[in-house]
Amino acid sequence: MIGESINFMILGMATVFSFLLIMILILKIQAFIIGRLITEDNLSSNPERIINDNKKVAVISAAIKKHKESK
Repeated sequence: MIGESINFMILGMATVFSFLLIMILILKIQAFIIGRLITEDNLSSNPERIINDNKKVAVISAAIKKHKESK
């Protein structure tokens, strides 16, 4: 009876350990692939993006101000 319990415990721990190992490997592969796809050139800021970001900030700020005034 105790021997079966120990066998099930070892089987369960091995299953969890295997799952975690596979998950870590998949995440590392995914990070490598995404790192290759996204380069510094894609992340550089261009003037059009800055203008759009400024517009978004202005709209969000106005909405927050309006919300605070309505309370």
